[in-house]
Amino acid sequence: MNRVLTLFIVILLFIILTQDRGCGSKMEPTTVTIHDTTWQVHDSLIIKKLKVKETIYETIQTPPEYIADTSYPRLKEQYDSLVVAYLAKNIYADTLKLDTLGYVAIADTLQKNELQNRSYKYNYKIPTIHTTTTITKYAPLKNQLYLGGGVDGNKIVGITSLSAGVLLKTKKDNIYSVTVGSNPQGQINYGFRTFWKLKK
Repeated sequence: MNRVLTLFIVILLFIILTQDRGCGSKMEPTTVTIHDTTWQVHDSLIIKKLKVKETIYETIQTPPEYIADTSYPRLKEQYDSLVVAYLAKNIYADTLKLDTLGYVAIADTLQKNELQNRSYKYNYKIPTIHTTTTITKYAPLKNQLYLGGGVDGNKIVGITSLSAGVLLKTKKDNIYSVTVGSNPQGQINYGFRTFWKLKK
């Protein structure tokens, strides 16, 4: 009788040791960080008509080339030259770099001693960084050991046996149990049961 009990204890210890080793390593917490950058592009052309804010007249000495000649032919040449210069369109352009984002191009048109219009052409992009952090933590898998007892009986006889046992639930959700019981006559009964999970 003692040999049988010893055999069941050895079997139970063997199951515990093999299940603890054979289920693999524990799953550690996993952290996933994703950096996603989107660029919003701005590209447009704007033309503005500027207004004169203030006119300042200064008294200066007339340069020699602008002094009216006393002869009509030479005076006519001076006049024609001034008309050409007055009606000519002078365009000034400049480009401003916005670091690594892009640029702004500016063009000014001057005619008749006035700034006729100013145009802006810009092309730049603004980055937007989206950060997504996902933390997934898994509970470490462990074997579970239970100790309990039971009573068997029926309506005719009443209690037929008392039993005590150890139940092991493994990391793979398999169940093993070893029980020792006794009937009213003092006879000792031993039991071994195993169960497998059918659906996950």
